[in-house]
Amino acid sequence: MELNEPERRVRVQDATKLRVLAHPLRLRLLRYLLAAGPRTAAQCAEALDDTGSNCSYHLHQLARHGLIERVHADGANRRDRPWRAAATGLEFRPDPDDAEGQQITDALTALELDEVFRSLQRYHHQQDKLTDDWRESATFHSYTLSLTPEELRHLALTLDAVIRPYLRPLRTAPPSDARPVTLNLQAYPTPEFL
Repeated sequence: MELNEPERRVRVQDATKLRVLAHPLRLRLLRYLLAAGPRTAAQCAEALDDTGSNCSYHLHQLARHGLIERVHADGANRRDRPWRAAATGLEFRPDPDDAEGQQITDALTALELDEVFRSLQRYHHQQDKLTDDWRESATFHSYTLSLTPEELRHLALTLDAVIRPYLRPLRTAPPSDARPVTLNLQAYPTPEFL
């Protein structure tokens, strides 16, 4: 599997950047650019069912804080130049002593969970558009494991290592029938047993 470029994961700790991301459309725009690759504001608007001017405004806000960047496109004027994510992935980890950063991270996590649910709903309502091959490949599993904190960290790192070569921004020549696939993996102590 050929990689396009080295991974550029960014740890977002700054409360200002966290606050910029704590907006539903901005988070969706960033997720879309990570999945789709470079896109114009108009393309983002069409994909996310929003207006071009609204997407343009929020794309500029993300760019102002270094979360996305313009891509050079030959012959394109400034309005038609696409945007791309400035990193291949983000990690939200505020400084442990930053109460405001932690509150914003909590809000971001809530937005992310809402988006995961909405994405699952959209898939459920549109799965009939897919071929049987794609529908049969989709999977929804839930496991209850018995792990120590060290085992959980090891499992998460092992799964991450297996998944990472397939990240959309890193693959230069995926097979022709490849398309963006959302994979969510949540692992946490089961609340009923805390």
